[in-house]
Amino acid sequence: MEVRTIITEALSRANLVPRRQAAPGYQVEDAFKLLQGICSKYNNDNYLAFTQSTLDLPAKRVIHIYDEIDSLKGANNLYFGSDTELSEYELTQEDADNNVWAFLNDGQHDTVVYSVITISTPEGPQYSWLPHPNQEYNARYQDMLKYAKAYHIQVPNVSKLNTLNVNRGSTYGMLKLNFLPRGEFDSYVANELYWTYTEGAEGEWLIEIKPYVATSGVKLRLEYNKGFKIDLDTDLRIPDAYLELLTVALTHKLAIKYPRLDADHMNRLEKEVATMLDNVRTPKADTKSVKRENDYTGGYSANDVMCGRMFWGI
Repeated sequence: MEVRTIITEALSRANLVPRRQAAPGYQVEDAFKLLQGICSKYNNDNYLAFTQSTLDLPAKRVIHIYDEIDSLKGANNLYFGSDTELSEYELTQEDADNNVWAFLNDGQHDTVVYSVITISTPEGPQYSWLPHPNQEYNARYQDMLKYAKAYHIQVPNVSKLNTLNVNRGSTYGMLKLNFLPRGEFDSYVANELYWTYTEGAEGEWLIEIKPYVATSGVKLRLEYNKGFKIDLDTDLRIPDAYLELLTVALTHKLAIKYPRLDADHMNRLEKEVATMLDNVRTPKADTKSVKRENDYTGGYSANDVMCGRMFWGI
């Protein structure tokens, strides 16, 4: 069903425009904006099961997910895997003008960043890298260090992170890590089973997990929601229950914005929306839940896991 059809039906049900009559442009535009908001909210609240997906990841302390924009890299920051790559890079006046910095991620130069210097010669200006060691309190260095050590993966259209699990294989199943807000994450010790994330640019996420899991050699599985973007000509190939939910929800929003229905009809609409949400409700993400103990396969407690008394199954 096309988005235009949903809008036409909702305008009719709200007693605004008959189905066979063309709706005014401003009402179509208003209805489209309302529908976009409904889709975004329902997706964020985990009502749209068809947007849910999974992603397998290696266990790393920092995992960077990005779409079209990689803002974590930083403007005018370069990263090299070896000293050879660094020396072979041909520096220009533009690099000097833009205050380009470089980071050498070879495991031996983690405390050094490089800036561009201009050297005057009889043949004209030349450019070279100038090392700056011991920059641990420099904010730009800290950002570059985090980026260099992170695992980077490009995934299109990630709109919400739900849960992060340790994938212990078919024998032991999934072990869900507990979520902590970023502001609380650093106050917990390294061997606890917690994760957090920070949202960057659109579709960009920075996931962090505690070292105990990150260094255990396990695999991770991320559960997330894909973005749900529409335009007027989008043909929504989704289950009928969701098409009806969007139609009823849009009717309710239009009836509030352009009151044409009596109180009884409005009450019926509200109850209908609530009933349909219950019918399509999916399990809520637990990103607001913080638990110190949990039950795990085989009768092991969280403390057992943290003390290493559990086989990861990978």
